[in-house]
Amino acid sequence: MFKYGIAALALKIFSLNNPLRMAYRKIGNVVGEKTRKKANIDTYLQRSNLFISLCKKYDAIQEDDKLLEIGTGWIHWYAIYLSLFYNVKITMMDVWDNRQFGALKAAFSKLGEASHCTIEEHSRKMSLVANAENFDVLYRDLNLDYIIDESSLGRFPNHSFDFIFSFHVLEHVPRERTSELVSNIFRILKPGGFSIHQIGIDDHLSHYDKSMSAMNYLRYSDMIWKIFFENEVQYFNRLLMADWLEIFDQKGFLLQEKLCEFTDISSLRIHSKYIDYSKDDLSCSNLTIVHKKPSN
Repeated sequence: MFKYGIAALALKIFSLNNPLRMAYRKIGNVVGEKTRKKANIDTYLQRSNLFISLCKKYDAIQEDDKLLEIGTGWIHWYAIYLSLFYNVKITMMDVWDNRQFGALKAAFSKLGEASHCTIEEHSRKMSLVANAENFDVLYRDLNLDYIIDESSLGRFPNHSFDFIFSFHVLEHVPRERTSELVSNIFRILKPGGFSIHQIGIDDHLSHYDKSMSAMNYLRYSDMIWKIFFENEVQYFNRLLMADWLEIFDQKGFLLQEKLCEFTDISSLRIHSKYIDYSKDDLSCSNLTIVHKKPSN
């Protein structure tokens, strides 16, 4: 619990004002890039191989489709990995620029070494990644666009994209804006188009303290959580599986599939706030959802 509390306090301090938030992002990029250069890519590969298998299962992507990735992050992993399998145009969007070119190059240099990854057929595109001198060259060669826009998806016209996806992004959207975000995803997706999102429903503060339950936030009321644990620099909205399924359903999406990773909550004292949720909802720490927009 000590590391958990210290992490919560530190993140709250960094959230106090704009200079501190900017300092946090600067430190995070410098330190984070060094860490990511050394990190293995097993988790990335596991997630992206699931992603590709779902795209193929539902025949969700066609040649020359226009795709949107919401929250492309440090190394554009999922957009670039997807581009190895499909010839498409991908727009990658973030609310601020936290790109790390060195970490990107290091991560993809390990792809060919992964024993459980058969990427030889994509060697030409892999060489484009390996030989890119900067982000602009990479974007040109792989038919990618990169956009920074804090206004979210309002800039895009109706029916702009054939396919929309995100990985571990939606949990960071402020709770009061999630409905609007999903409405916009529905609006800018073409009729018959698919969306795939993987949402980290776990307690992100537990990443700093492995002794804590991955669903530790279930112990707290909204007031206690806001006062002692919620922060802006690593905000997550505490929405559970049932909440996300309801939001997408209300906006008109048709659920095609949901995949859950569960964690043991048998020793966790659950706050009464969550009394109406099922055990599956309370123990689902990672959710992957596939939706389709009706054709008419």
